[in-house]
Amino acid sequence: MRYPAVAGSFYESDKAVLREQLQGYLKKAEDDLKAQGKAFKQIFGFVAPHAGYIYSGQVAAYPYSLIKELPEFVTYVILSPNHTGRGKPVAISREDWITPLGTVKNDRELGDAIKKNSDVANFDEEAHSFEHSAEVQLPFLQTMFKEVKAVEICMGLQDYNTAIDLGDAIFQAAKETNSQIIVIASSDFTHYESAESAKRNDENAIKYIEEMKAREFIDQVKHEEMSICGYGSIAAAMEFARRNEAKASLLKYANSGDATGDYDSVVGYASILFWK
Repeated sequence: MRYPAVAGSFYESDKAVLREQLQGYLKKAEDDLKAQGKAFKQIFGFVAPHAGYIYSGQVAAYPYSLIKELPEFVTYVILSPNHTGRGKPVAISREDWITPLGTVKNDRELGDAIKKNSDVANFDEEAHSFEHSAEVQLPFLQTMFKEVKAVEICMGLQDYNTAIDLGDAIFQAAKETNSQIIVIASSDFTHYESAESAKRNDENAIKYIEEMKAREFIDQVKHEEMSICGYGSIAAAMEFARRNEAKASLLKYANSGDATGDYDSVVGYASILFWK
């Protein structure tokens, strides 16, 4: 069992307060997307930020607000960067995860199939033990669904070859197990630059995501030495989405200054949908 590592810091530890906060984020996002007239037929995954909810929770709510009508048998494959350096380079969890809202069941059949089809992934819990970037995604799912199944994968390796391997392994595993899945790439964008600089840099990277060019996206991140922490997670989700002939659309972009009032040094947040 994987117990919460960041409840009470990244998000509320009180069940009622947490649920009310998330419902507020989801309602606001849903209303905004409806007002824009945006509708998406089939969803394969999305990018969502993983900072403290007071900073990035509203941005993260946008793609989650679009999946509330999905059936509960969907499995969510959560790809997250490794901020701690612990554990194996690409680590699949086989544990159930607990949050203040209850237990998220691990889809071990799908996880086994992903490992079988991957040359880089291994089962490992150490990489997940203190990592926040997958954990903060789970309460959003638990707010909308009574039961949630997931496979959490922590990526210490984020190069393009790893992204191809993992994106393809998830695609093959979904076919072999006849699973309906949504891939969630957990990532923040530019860190600790001015809001103007962060937005400019992030727009240059996001255009490659919207064009479904994973290699060019990673090349841009590396060439410009960008501080997008989950770029490999994003690229792997793109590779999975590309195999499903999906496209990408930016839903929302904001930065931490919108919460703190400090626009001199911000973190950028984007929610991006993979759909067709």
